[in-house]
Amino acid sequence: MRVTHRTAAIAAMVIVGAFANYAPAPSSAPAATGSDQVVTFAGIADVRFGDTVAELTADHGLTKPPGACVMQFADLTGVDPVFVDNRLVLLWAHAPVRTPEGISEGSAVDAVRQAYSGEVELTPPAGSHAYPAIMVRQGDAAYLFLHDGTTVQKEIAGYADYVQRLYTDGFGAC
Repeated sequence: MRVTHRTAAIAAMVIVGAFANYAPAPSSAPAATGSDQVVTFAGIADVRFGDTVAELTADHGLTKPPGACVMQFADLTGVDPVFVDNRLVLLWAHAPVRTPEGISEGSAVDAVRQAYSGEVELTPPAGSHAYPAIMVRQGDAAYLFLHDGTTVQKEIAGYADYVQRLYTDGFGAC
């Protein structure tokens, strides 16, 4: 079967739409505080993009609860890690986790535009169920803010290539 660009685009829209409704499994881990609640272009707390599953399991109690879509940290809440080839490439960040500029789920889209210069507006194809987005790059890292035109609905941080792939191709955790 030949996969066309149109088929790939439709599949990407379905996957991004599914992630738009994604909610993490409840966690009994203690809530992160202070700097642990700030996701940067490098990661969160001492968790860095590029860290291995083995390193994060040893240092942060990374596990995959039965029935969960993504792995979870024992000592950090509000972030869902995504791995490729056993290396951390993305973090889905949930409020109250925020960027150093104070942007989190629930922030006004205008606040995102004011906080970052050089942001790129991403518009989903007409008729899709994907959110529009704002992508902010810094070197090989990026933030992706999925929004409804008014409010940030989802926040993702990670390697820019994977952030872009998530939006355009539907790359994801599950």
